[in-house]
Amino acid sequence: MGANLNKTEMSLFIIDKPEWKNGAVAIGAPNFAQNIVWYPTIDTSKKDSAKNTWSVCPHLSHPDLVYRYYMASGLITIVLGKCFCESCLDMILSRDDLSELIGSSRPMTDRQFQEDFISPLMDSNYNFNKLLGDRSNVHTSAKTWITCSHTITQGNLKKLYAAGGQIFIFESFFTCQDCFEKIPTDSLVDLLYSGASMTDTFFQENIIDPLYTINYESLDAIGHFKCCKNNSD
Repeated sequence: MGANLNKTEMSLFIIDKPEWKNGAVAIGAPNFAQNIVWYPTIDTSKKDSAKNTWSVCPHLSHPDLVYRYYMASGLITIVLGKCFCESCLDMILSRDDLSELIGSSRPMTDRQFQEDFISPLMDSNYNFNKLLGDRSNVHTSAKTWITCSHTITQGNLKKLYAAGGQIFIFESFFTCQDCFEKIPTDSLVDLLYSGASMTDTFFQENIIDPLYTINYESLDAIGHFKCCKNNSD
């Protein structure tokens, strides 16, 4: 499943309908962690871009929503500047139409995406690992993320992302679709052998920070910013 250029839509891409091969797609546990409130960290990365480079579905458009949804094992999908929860992704695939979601999504700059999506996501993931008993040693930082071979390096990530490949974020995993579908059948050792486990700091500096540049370049390559300018005129 990937994203294809569609110049008739403001989104500039359409998503191919997938053939889910197994039951790996997560469903956020209903009514779980409803009273949890996310408190933003003080040391939040600041991005300078004034352009809207992200569009986030309404169910993930606020830090508290991100925190609760991910803590409840909700599946998150990122593709070409678009960020969906599972319900919105299913709606897009069933209707083969992005117009309704684009209209209700929150546009974000890189800085807003970092502060209102990435930061609560990382906090939620860290606390999710603590609930599982994976507490950090007092002398070392906890390795709280697992990436596949297709997202482990900036080069691989760019190749995947620029081609319209999906990134799935779910219960500490940051993977492409192919590797995500193998999680229930392959052992964790197999995934780690080709990918890597990493700390929050390493994940931010080596995966998320480069993703901002990769996303901007990918959107620019398909004419996203030119289209947005024309629509605003």
